[in-house]
Amino acid sequence: DAGWCLSSRCQYLFYSGRSLEGLQMEISTCIDILSQLNLESIRQGVLPFLLTVTKLRGVDVADDDCMDFEVMLKVASETGNTLNRGRTLFLQLELLSIFQEWERASELLIEAGNLRRSALGGFLGVRFTALDALISLKAAQTSPLVERMKWKRRAKKSMKLLRSWAKNGNVNVVHSIHILSAELAVLEGKGKKAEQNFKLAVKVAARNGFLQDKALAHECAKTYYSAKGDNFWADFHHKGSQEAYFDWGAKSKVEEPKRQKRRDHL
Repeated sequence: DAGWCLSSRCQYLFYSGRSLEGLQMEISTCIDILSQLNLESIRQGVLPFLLTVTKLRGVDVADDDCMDFEVMLKVASETGNTLNRGRTLFLQLELLSIFQEWERASELLIEAGNLRRSALGGFLGVRFTALDALISLKAAQTSPLVERMKWKRRAKKSMKLLRSWAKNGNVNVVHSIHILSAELAVLEGKGKKAEQNFKLAVKVAARNGFLQDKALAHECAKTYYSAKGDNFWADFHHKGSQEAYFDWGAKSKVEEPKRQKRRDHL
């Protein structure tokens, strides 16, 4: 029906590379319409997208007690709505990945369970699979041997799914596969392969219009080059990441390095 169409539109627009400012306006309008139609369950499923966008933009939202992830999870739990629970947890994972908070992301990934089951075969299920693999690889890179192998197996399982979808014609996962292949190569100490895949990830994400993933690929590459002491390429990818996030409208993310510098000087 109309409510589900509006909800799906907000979901897909979030990954379209559209400016966050315009996206916030459209999602807010969608929420108002759903309120008028008295479609509260569907409205609750759209609220996490609005909250995610405002956090990325670094703007305040209206004084609404519902605009909090914990409140959204509580409502989803009380109403038994697994779809809304999944969306809320998924978007928290998305934010943690964008802000490179990998330890908390891995903890939430375990707490959340298999969110793919609540995605009803939509793009969120595909996106969760990519995030599951990325967070798992990042966790593996900083874990002792036994835990590292567990995280690596989990990542490779999700990567296998993504590759099967790409083989069947889903071009929207190709850049994600390159990011994951690069991070797997980092884990395995295969520097040349990592660098080749980071380069391809940036190129394919840009060509296919995934602006936020172009930024993510740049930032993952920056982390890799920084760790090996290559300041030239680290600075190059940092600049690329900042430019892509700026173009997307993620002001909070762009200003993060400045906030970190101020904290370091305290």
